[in-house]
Amino acid sequence: MRDYKFTKQAFKTLTDLSKNAPKIASHIKEIITNLRLDLIEGESLTGYAEFKKLRTGKYRLIYTLRGEVLLIAIIEKRETVYATFKHLFKKSAAFDD
Repeated sequence: MRDYKFTKQAFKTLTDLSKNAPKIASHIKEIITNLRLDLIEGESLTGYAEFKKLRTGKYRLIYTLRGEVLLIAIIEKRETVYATFKHLFKKSAAFDD
């Protein structure tokens, strides 16, 4: 099983969902487990080839692989996920090698 890491944004969102919407959080956790086991793969993110996206209900999960580490970059509602991703991508060291 592949190791994994969350950005601060992804961890905070998943923690908040665990408290406020446990069914959604559980589904997202299941998707992360499947990603760690290579059972599913997302679609490439336009303009950011190393990142992939997965739809999970009203949410999108954006992730990338760094060697054997799965980096969960963003967990956000579909309406705002891309703007949030672009903002965090420009400002965050979490995406640097």
